[in-house]
Amino acid sequence: MDILASRLEAIERIVYSTEQRKVSSETLGKQVTDIERQLARLLADNSALSQGLEKYEKLRGTIDGDGDLELDRQLLGINAKVELIMLNDSAQQTISELRTIEGLQSKVNQPEYAAAAELLAKIKNNLEPENEQQLAEFRQVVADISLIVDRYHAETEALSEIFIEWDRILTGLERKVSNLERSAE
Repeated sequence: MDILASRLEAIERIVYSTEQRKVSSETLGKQVTDIERQLARLLADNSALSQGLEKYEKLRGTIDGDGDLELDRQLLGINAKVELIMLNDSAQQTISELRTIEGLQSKVNQPEYAAAAELLAKIKNNLEPENEQQLAEFRQVVADISLIVDRYHAETEALSEIFIEWDRILTGLERKVSNLERSAE
């Protein structure tokens, strides 16, 4: 009920705030025409109001009745009326979607699909152990390659140290030979 009251207050504020009316001597027909023009402008500016009015117009007979006293006694309460207005379009859309789904259900649940699903499940169950074995073999190969690369690096480093030492020894010998040659001259 609070939601309805707050919505009504918001609509009243919009309608009354458009322009404060001065008492005029215009004819009643002209005043009605002016009000209709302002209402049309207001609805054009505010799409939420125009959509609400369209929903109300669709359900006017259900909500307001036709003026019969018996029907007036059977009219819905204000909360039910609000729910009807708010939910009418979405309920029709949901019903339409459910009918579409029902029509497609027979095509989705065909026996061929169930047989194909069972076949695929068997193939998957056969492939999983094979896949796990291939994964284990792959990990072993990667470990072996890493071990070989580590040994290669260690041997290359050892050879580099040997060549560096050898170069140092040969450089020292060349220096001694050149010193001996200079001293012999």
